Amino acid sequence: MRGQDLLDLTSVLLSLFGSAAVVFAIVRWDERRLPDEQLERAWPGSTRLLAPLAFGPMCLPVHFWRTRRSVLGTLLGVVYAAAVLLLNFVLVSLLEQLLI
Repeated sequence: MRGQDLLDLTSVLLSLFGSAAVVFAIVRWDERRLPDEQLERAWPGSTRLLAPLAFGPMCLPVHFWRTRRSVLGTLLGVVYAAAVLLLNFVLVSLLEQLLI
């Protein structure tokens, strides 16, 4: 495997699994703070792990909409998703700078 191929593979894996881990942490953190009424509308345990892996940061607006049922909740999810995407971009850029 050439150096550039290894860098590309590392970037993709970091982006995929790093983002999924951060999204999962945000969902878990948020669920711990929710009152029972909102927690009942959250994802069941079987899909809680699947959603960040399948949809990445884009599952955050859906999570916040499902639990809050408001425009403000959805916007909060959009802000968190944008923060995760920005963090992902910064980390991948730093990795590429370190490995080049």
